[in-house]
Amino acid sequence: MTRFVWGIVGALALSSVAAAGPADMFTQKEKDFGVSPKGTVLVHYFYFTNNTNQTVTLGQPRVSCGCVTPALSKNRVGPGETAAVIAYMDTRRIPHAGVTKSVFVFVPFHSPTFEEVALKVTTVTRDDLLMSPDVLAFGTVQKGKPANVSTKVTFTSDANWTINKATSTGAFVNPEFKLASRNGTTVTYDVTAALDKDCPAGNWTSDIFLETSNGAVAKLRLPVTVNVVAPVAASPETVAFGDVKMGTAPEQKVTIQSTTPFKILEVKGAGDQITVKVDKDAAQAVHTLTFSASPKNAGGVTRRIEIVTDNKDQPSIIVPVTAKFVAK
Repeated sequence: MTRFVWGIVGALALSSVAAAGPADMFTQKEKDFGVSPKGTVLVHYFYFTNNTNQTVTLGQPRVSCGCVTPALSKNRVGPGETAAVIAYMDTRRIPHAGVTKSVFVFVPFHSPTFEEVALKVTTVTRDDLLMSPDVLAFGTVQKGKPANVSTKVTFTSDANWTINKATSTGAFVNPEFKLASRNGTTVTYDVTAALDKDCPAGNWTSDIFLETSNGAVAKLRLPVTVNVVAPVAASPETVAFGDVKMGTAPEQKVTIQSTTPFKILEVKGAGDQITVKVDKDAAQAVHTLTFSASPKNAGGVTRRIEIVTDNKDQPSIIVPVTAKFVAK
């Protein structure tokens, strides 16, 4: 009896595993842009991670409406890798304003098994709503420096229209708004996003949501984009030699770069088994360092290499190094 029960449990487990497919790789399969001004291009990334042990191959997506153009960040995704299906929704090509428009993006997964995944984007366009610009784009901002970017939001159908609240999905983006003008039924607000100086380095996106007094545009979305760069950055950020056999001396290059010329004054943390060679002593915006592994004894090695610079905004940068020295 026990064997029979465990057999059923095993069969159910196997069927559950078998049922998993490409659709389960996506963290999100629907995106509602909410109310959008007529004329904007809305963009959304549908991220997915290959959670199988085989390479996934995708074909060209198709759409249910020509107002959406799909794209793939890559069409071959290895095990454990993350990619995205990108949907560009051109509101200029949506024929009727004030009506909910939903478009499906059908994404064919060709291997290891065939399945077509349906993704959906939705919006309601308005002819009486204007945002200029329609994206709060900070551009490139140096880490540790605050920044501000603004837009004007105009509604032309309600003389008493007000923005009552602004919230942000980004922890380092703080929104503010103030009335700019009220002329007849046309009302304009200035909306500003302030980027906190503690925002970490990276390419970030978030949204600001405006809650208003008019039910037709009760909640408006303003996308926010920013690329925060460190004053001095290493690429790659870590050095992993993996298994290194005795008698070999593998090398890896690391680029240290900044927006302004700088000198490398000192390298700390290296030793007889991990060495670092600096290309030049002169000040320049990009330096190439050569990391070498020269094993003397078998075992794991971990180092925190500190690159000391004369850059006042970031006087040093840490590059972690790992290696495992093995016998021949």
